[in-house]
This record gives sequence, structure tokens and C-alpha cells, in this order.
Amino acid sequence: MDTSSLGDLSGLTLTAQDIFGRLLSVFLLIAVNAFFVTAEFSMVSVRRSRISQLVDEGDLPAITVQQLQRRIDLLLSTTQFGITLSSLALGWIGESTMAVVIRQILNQIPLYQFQGWLAHSLSISIVTFFMLAYLQIVLGELVPKSLALLYPEQIARMWAPYSLAIARIFKPFVWCLNQSTRLLLRLLGINYTGQPYTRVTPEELQLIITTSSESMGLEAEERQLLNNVFEFGDVLTEEVMIPRTSIVSLPHTATFQNLLEEMAVSNHSRYPITGESLDDILGILDFRDLAKPLAERQLDEETPILTWVRAARFVSEQMLLSELLPLIQRSQQEMAIVVDEFGGTAGLVTIDDLISEIIGDGSELAEGEDGDIKFVDDQTFLVQAQLDVEEVNELLNLDLPLNEEYQTLGGFLTYQLQKIPAVGEVLTYHNLEFKVVLVEGPRLEQIQISQLRPKTTSDAELTIAELLESPDSQDREADSLTAMDEITPPPDNDTPKISDNSPSEKSEVDYTIAELLESGDSEDREADEDREADSLTAMDEITPPPDNDTPKISDNSPLENSQVDDAIAELWESSDSEDTEGEERGR
Repeated sequence: MDTSSLGDLSGLTLTAQDIFGRLLSVFLLIAVNAFFVTAEFSMVSVRRSRISQLVDEGDLPAITVQQLQRRIDLLLSTTQFGITLSSLALGWIGESTMAVVIRQILNQIPLYQFQGWLAHSLSISIVTFFMLAYLQIVLGELVPKSLALLYPEQIARMWAPYSLAIARIFKPFVWCLNQSTRLLLRLLGINYTGQPYTRVTPEELQLIITTSSESMGLEAEERQLLNNVFEFGDVLTEEVMIPRTSIVSLPHTATFQNLLEEMAVSNHSRYPITGESLDDILGILDFRDLAKPLAERQLDEETPILTWVRAARFVSEQMLLSELLPLIQRSQQEMAIVVDEFGGTAGLVTIDDLISEIIGDGSELAEGEDGDIKFVDDQTFLVQAQLDVEEVNELLNLDLPLNEEYQTLGGFLTYQLQKIPAVGEVLTYHNLEFKVVLVEGPRLEQIQISQLRPKTTSDAELTIAELLESPDSQDREADSLTAMDEITPPPDNDTPKISDNSPSEKSEVDYTIAELLESGDSEDREADEDREADSLTAMDEITPPPDNDTPKISDNSPLENSQVDDAIAELWESSDSEDTEGEERGR
């Protein structure tokens, strides 16, 4: 057979060079399809923030990428146009080429009778289709998409100049495609602008940050810090304020000596100055304001401090921290007084409280250090009662319920008990035990939280055994034995001793019990007969003997019927009283 003529299709003879050229065209069309696929996916998936950063640095390919991203409709139309054309050309050229190659291979198989039919049917309809589909899907789609998603920045910067040049060449065709698309969408009632919605909402960004798989390179502390920043704007002032009962203030008559004494105890640098009560706050004293007069020796122990008091800033309990922070920054005061709906002092908030809400509270200390929570052991904690329930859940990994009726751990305890608990009072909630440790007046100060170990079956059996061995149970057992001795009659010499295992002795016991029951029944029958005889005697006494002067009463006389009824009633009453007396004697 001539090697220069390898196949014949539709009357055309294909040489080896022709087949090689056609195969090369097939793979070239697949490569063109792969180019458009990688260009499309890389341009869409690359981060715009990264491209903007490269543009600021003067990167020329990044500038081209940014131009294509701003005209994303032009990019998508161009890539789809190229993918469609290459796929159509691949089907046109590849089908005939692959059919010739497969037919030539099948002709080499020694199936003389079915060789022609098998070569034609398989090469055209089955094998050719699946081979082209496999090459197009794997080499033209899946591999390019995977590379574009793995290296979007590098591929986008590499293909951007070529993509922009192709887009300019096919611009008339692309314009027609875009206008047709807009017209069809307008008929469907959709207004398409050509620009995708690329804004990231705060909720989406917060979800990305809190999801470890989406925020690669961020440590847990960094994610928590960023998450606190997003939650900062939704927190109310009343949630972070120092409550009224914890405010340390000075009266308006205080002197410099009083200030120093209070600072030595409370270790604060700013104090509210009150008038008649805590609801009458005149202002705020900052110790730093006394540095200059102190250096100039204008202060002594008896100097009143009211002169250096600044006007206080009052805020509402419901003010958001996102509004409170700029307010405090503008007023240049690091403390604000929080008032309730009635104008009374509810608490105070400082700039330190706002910062702690973002970076964390300084009271989150290690085990054994002084703070809101002290670790006694692995299952026991001492917690300040004024600590928020939500913070307790976060620090101790608990699941205490949140409620509008309370905010602190002490409020949770009071809400569950429905009263103000005293020292030593215990509340068991699920597998937790809350014990009041320290109280100042009606205010809870410190609560001990213990995690209870669930009882196992062996523990329950041990508890039952301890109860049985306890002195109370032994006393009860002794009392029961004493009562049995009193009930059981003492044996005499004539009574035979009955063993536990003798069948004859058991039958004698059963026979004795039967006799006792029969004697009891006979006694009951005798008592009934006695009562019946007494009733007949009473009837004889009630009925007077007939005489000649007494008129005879007929059977239908009303007088006779009434007398009989009265007699029957008296008999019933006497019978009931005798039954009652008999029952009392029996008891």
C-alpha cells in the first residue's frame, strides 16, 4: 500500500502531509479556545485592589488589565466570540480529519466481511465525536480554567495586551453582539449597564474575615480584631458603660487632699464631681489639669478642687458607639456621663472603654492574675457579677441565654432565682452551678461558677449503696424488725419449729393462714347474725301489742305506712351505728 496516500474521504485523497496539517489545525484551534478561556477567567477572577496597586506602581500590563476590567462587557463579548468561532472551526475541520485517521486505523484490522461498514459507522458517528469532545473539554476548557483560577494575576497581565488588541479588531462584531444582548434584556424588562456589581458589603467582608478558609494569612487574633471593628458600630453605649453602682465620684466640697486619698484607693485619674447626689453631676475633674498649678505650688492640702472642674458631656444609653467615639474626640474629653430616659445618671463611659471594645478588654488575663475572672481549677471559676453575660460566654466558652431583662452575670442569677440572692445561695442551671460568694448590700460582687460532672451508672449505684449503709437506713431497718417482732406471736413449746426449706412446713404455714382467714370470715358472719337479731328485737320493742281498744289498721292505711317507714329508718340508723362501733373495735 502506498504510504503517501493514507485515506480517502468523499472522493478526496489525503496524503500524510495533509493529515498532519489537519491534526495540527485541530490542536491549534483547541489552543485558541484555551487562550480565550484563560483570558476571560483570569480577568474576571483577579482582584481589582491588587491591579490598582500595580497600576499605582506603574505596571503597564496592569494598566491594560484595568482598562479591560472597566469594559467588562467588551471583554466578555470578545472572549465568547473567539470561543464560539474556534469551536465551530474545530467541529468543521476536526470531524473530517479525525474520521480519516480513524478509518485508516480500522482498515488495518483484518475484519474482511465487516471492514467497510465498521470503518464508516464508527469513524463518523461515535469515535470521532467522543475524541473531539474529550480534547475540547480537557485541553480547551478545564485545564485553562484551572490555570486561570490558580494564577489569575500572572495570566491576566500576560494575556491583557493580546486580549485588548483582539477586542479592537473584533469591535464591530462585538458591538453588534452587545446591542443584541441589551435589546433582548430590555424586552425581558432588565436594564443591563454592562458593569457588574462589584461592591462588597460590610456583612460580606466580615464573613470573609471570620471565615478562616477565606482569610488566609490572618491569625485568629487578627481576625478577632477586624471582627470587633465591624461590630463596633452596632454596640450601644449602655453595653460598655460603667454602671451607676460602680461610679467613683467626689463631692463638690472635696479638697486636694481628698483627691489624693481617693486616687490612692481607686487608682483613677478622672472623677465626676457631684452636687447633692449622683444625679446632680457638676462636671469632671482630670488630674492632669492640676499638673500646672501643682508645679507652680498653687495647691495645698486644703485647696478646693472645684475651680478645675470641666463641664461634663451627657449622652444617652441608646447612642451607638460609632456616634459616641467622634463626639468624645471632638469634645477633647475622655469621659462622658450616660443618662437614662428620666435624666438620671445611669453610668459613665470613657475612651478606654471604647478602645477595649475594639482591641479587647485588659481584664482578659492569664490564669491566677487579678481580673474579672479567676481560674480556681479546670472546672471552677470566680467571676465578677458585673461582667456581661455575652463576655462570660466568650471567655469561658459557655452558652448562657441572653435576655433583654438582664445584661450582667449577676442579673442573670437574679432573673433565674426571681429574687436578690444572699451569700452562699446556689443556682443549678443545666450542668453549671452558680454560687454567690461576695455581696455588698443588695449588689452581687462575685459569683463562683462550677461545671458539674455528669453522674454515670456506677456513681448512681454507689450513691444507692451509701444510702443503704447510712445510719438512718439502719435505724429504719431496726424499727422494721422490732415491729415484726411485736406482730409475730412468741412461739411456745407445743409449736413446731418451721424451717425455710421444708415443703411440709410451708404447707402447714399455708394451712394455718387459711384457717385464720376462715375464722375471720366466721367471726364476720356471727357479727352479722347478732346485728340481725338485734334488729328484730328492736322491731318487737317498737311495735305495740294489739288490744281491743286499738282500731285495726288496714294494709292500705296511710297512718300504718308512715309508722312502718319510721320504724325502718330507726332500724337503719341503729344498724349503721353498730357497724361503726364494730369497725372501731376491729381497728
